[in-house]
Amino acid sequence: MMMLGLVSAGEQCEIVEVRHCGGCGGECHGEQSHSDKHKKNNTRAEELGLRVGKLVKMLKNDGNLLLLLVDNARIAIDRRMAMKIMVRS
Repeated sequence: MMMLGLVSAGEQCEIVEVRHCGGCGGECHGEQSHSDKHKKNNTRAEELGLRVGKLVKMLKNDGNLLLLLVDNARIAIDRRMAMKIMVRS
C-alpha cells in the first residue's frame, strides 16, 4: 500500500483508503472517529469520484499537480490531497 502522490505517470492502481476530509479543517478528528463523523457526508475526494475500490490511472504527476483518469473522466488534484489517498498496484 502506498500514497497516490507517489504513483508514477502511466501506472494504474486501486484506491484502498481515503483519509482526506475535504475542507473540514481537522474538526472531524475530535472524539468521534473520522468514519463515524462522515458516514453520511462524503469527503471532497469522494465527491470527485475517488472512492474505495475505484481504479485510477495516473496520467501526469509533476510533483504539485496530478492528473488522474477515473471512470473515463480526467480529474486534477493537488499533491496534499493525493498524499492522503492510499492505493495498491
